[in-house]
Amino acid sequence: MKERLTVVQIVGYKKTGKTTLVCDLAERFAGLGLRVGTVKHDGHDFDPDVPGTDSWKHRRAGAAVTAVVSARRTAWFEERPSELDDVLSRMAGRVDLVLVEGWKREKYPKLALAHSAEQLSLLNELDGVIAAASWDAATRETLAREGRLPTFDFGETERIAAYLIERLKH
Repeated sequence: MKERLTVVQIVGYKKTGKTTLVCDLAERFAGLGLRVGTVKHDGHDFDPDVPGTDSWKHRRAGAAVTAVVSARRTAWFEERPSELDDVLSRMAGRVDLVLVEGWKREKYPKLALAHSAEQLSLLNELDGVIAAASWDAATRETLAREGRLPTFDFGETERIAAYLIERLKH
């Protein structure tokens, strides 16, 4: 039987704290004994390899796939784009939970971040938003008045983590 992978997306506009929250939640979930995977969507043509390293030389020579393996970790470099489901399928069976940063048009449950009331329009554009968080008290008050989503202060990582664990059990 195929094991169901639990996925939560952390979405929001640029500089809303997505990376900070993903890191805080990953640390908290790992502290609870969960095996956590993370996926980061990058809208730019990133290169995580360092010029001059052996793996960089392999890639530059034309390798379509390069693996770097040590006693403690493995890194893969593939010269192709990936769909989120492809990435998640590689994590299935290896982790209990995956935190996805970005990929806001995907189908998984989402926690939306907003810096200001102007950014709340994002909530109307996306499917699957299950909660929202903001640094801004006025934005949280606006959300609370609407009453359509559980709303958190951005710094309430413990409450956010507890909510996500309870919500994702179902």
